[in-house]
Parts: sequence; C-alpha cells; structure tokens
Amino acid sequence: MVRCSAPFCNNSSEKGYKLKVFPRNIEQQNQWAKNMKVKNWTPTNNTRLCEVRLKSYL
Repeated sequence: MVRCSAPFCNNSSEKGYKLKVFPRNIEQQNQWAKNMKVKNWTPTNNTRLCEVRLKSYL
C-alpha cells in the first residue's frame, strides 16, 4: 500500500487515491517540500503526495 506523505493525510492507493512521485528536478522538489511547510524534512525516493494534497501544495 502506498500512502500520502503529507502531514495528517491518510489517503492511500488502497483507498482509491492517485499518488504522485516527488519530482526528480531538485528545484521542483524543493518547491513542493517548501509548500508542505514541514521543517527539517527532506523527501526520499519513496515520498508520494496524493491528488488531494498535491492540488493544495502547488
């Protein structure tokens, strides 16, 4: 099961949500992470955002 990495989000692929991989481009990756407003956090290769959170963070 793949889950959303956004704080307080329990959306998952099992629940029918589409999950997007963080961009590989460092500038885009940093912008997504900045928009999440989580201090001292760095995305990994396994980090995903659900379609719901992605819209609010872009």
